[in-house]
Amino acid sequence: MRPFKNAPLAVALTALSLLSACASHKPPPHPGSINAKVEQPSEMSYLQVTDLRAVKRNHLLTVQAEINNSDSNNQQLYYRFKWLDAGGFGVGGEEAWKPVLVYAYQKQTLSAVAPSPQVTDFRLVVQSPDNTGQLP
Repeated sequence: MRPFKNAPLAVALTALSLLSACASHKPPPHPGSINAKVEQPSEMSYLQVTDLRAVKRNHLLTVQAEINNSDSNNQQLYYRFKWLDAGGFGVGGEEAWKPVLVYAYQKQTLSAVAPSPQVTDFRLVVQSPDNTGQLP
């Protein structure tokens, strides 16, 4: 039986493919962090959620998010909230996308109130025409 001539090459290629797979895998966001509450179908170039606050008022979850525009041009943002109950199920149906213009080098505050007292959690979904992906 003849040994495989290119065994070292095959081992090197396998190791390289395993390393590249590990490098592209991102760890899950920490619970309670902004990244755990924000969904971006793709990366946004200039807009970033920089602050996120939530509080129960009159038995309804109230949320405020701050969006920062780091570009010298005005940027269009589309957003919507996903309202969730204690089991992680959606409450109130899917919201329509809401547009907001964030002026150059400015911050914009988004505010929303949950549709029902059963809401205990949320996700903020954001999109921008300058994303690397497609618009809704």
